[in-house]
Amino acid sequence: MNKLLTLYQRLFRKRLAYKTVFDPAKLEVKIVLADLAKVCPANPARGTGAPIDEKKVFINIGRREVLNHILAMTNLPDEKLNALAQEEEQ
Repeated sequence: MNKLLTLYQRLFRKRLAYKTVFDPAKLEVKIVLADLAKVCPANPARGTGAPIDEKKVFINIGRREVLNHILAMTNLPDEKLNALAQEEEQ
């Protein structure tokens, strides 16, 4: 039970750290998340050319995995991320 509690405490602390660093209420965070949304495409084939470059697809998948992890740790839904990206463009 003690190991489980310690694991929960570590995960809680980690999630709190992500929420602190990636707080979407901060202007700087909005700018960074909007930029990451552009660099980490939801469609991994985007920007890979024709014919599709498999290496670029795998790079895009890896990039999106990082963004998805940040969003999961902060509970930021895709809709909010898209809104931040649109705000950045205006």
